[in-house]
Amino acid sequence: MLVGRRIVAVGQTVILAGIISISGGDAARGTSNMIERKERKPYWRHTKWQVLASLIPFLAIVIVLPLYADQLNASRFFGFPLGYFLAAHGFFAIAVVTVASYVNRQNAIDHWHGAHEEM
Repeated sequence: MLVGRRIVAVGQTVILAGIISISGGDAARGTSNMIERKERKPYWRHTKWQVLASLIPFLAIVIVLPLYADQLNASRFFGFPLGYFLAAHGFFAIAVVTVASYVNRQNAIDHWHGAHEEM
């Protein structure tokens, strides 16, 4: 909070003259885990490819699977039509796997480029 001309730190949030700055533990010690300017372009290129690599298979399944729902409904799984079962449970499971693999791969990209956060 800004009190008069003093800076009051609340947790790790510092407010100064109406500008909010969230500082991590490293910034408070004078070091930073930001990557160098020359490394930002390759970092974002890898990150963009990672997003595409995660979204394209998920979207392909979400778009293609309903096209075959009638044929899948001829089979049963746990007493439910297979198309219904995959729509109800399969999409959720695929989404969880997609997010988990994205997070794991993005952490590897962050470590590779020196942009990881210590927790």
